[in-house]
Amino acid sequence: TPDWQDKLTPRECDTALLMAKGGSNKEIARQLEITERTVKAHVGAILEKLGARDRLQLSLIINGVDVAR
Repeated sequence: TPDWQDKLTPRECDTALLMAKGGSNKEIARQLEITERTVKAHVGAILEKLGARDRLQLSLIINGVDVAR
């Protein structure tokens, strides 16, 4: 299991993976069958827990690219 997954809930992991693939909040909400508001809450929690500044840095973390924080 990648390190980042240990820091997130299972639902946050699902959201993070879809974010890393470039999914918008609306697309992620549709795929996970949750509201956009819930996606936004997950996004905020994910960025905070992983120390990522934005979606691009999150994508690098999830894809195993070493990023200077």
